[in-house]
Amino acid sequence: MLQHIYPEQITSNVTYSLISKRAIAGKRLHDLSSYTVIIIADELEDEVLIKNIADDILTRGCKNIAFCGEASEEMQDIFDQEDREINGFNDITGYEDFAVIRRFEDIEQLPEEIEMCWNEVLVICGDMSLLRDCQGIIEES
Repeated sequence: MLQHIYPEQITSNVTYSLISKRAIAGKRLHDLSSYTVIIIADELEDEVLIKNIADDILTRGCKNIAFCGEASEEMQDIFDQEDREINGFNDITGYEDFAVIRRFEDIEQLPEEIEMCWNEVLVICGDMSLLRDCQGIIEES
């Protein structure tokens, strides 16, 4: 299957949110199995909050998660741990049903990351400044 992505389509399948208890609230985001979630944060505000967001994202079926920003390594570690707890790990066969979790280095790579997604995208940002930066980068591409 060959898929063509045009710039006007990039912004139509992207939803933005802030890292908060209500990051993925709403009926529309009840099922995240068709989403790629991209989390961009420069600070790890609250580990318990991040753990709860990881639980919400993973239990709602998301299997493709990317991180960017200075806090990306710590956040990825939390998501990896939650993925093992939620989706299981077997010493003999490995993961039963795991999420693909990765990082990218620079926020300027966001348009390329979105272009690689074959599904809808949820971008969760650490603060409003990052959210505006992400929107601006996408609009420019």
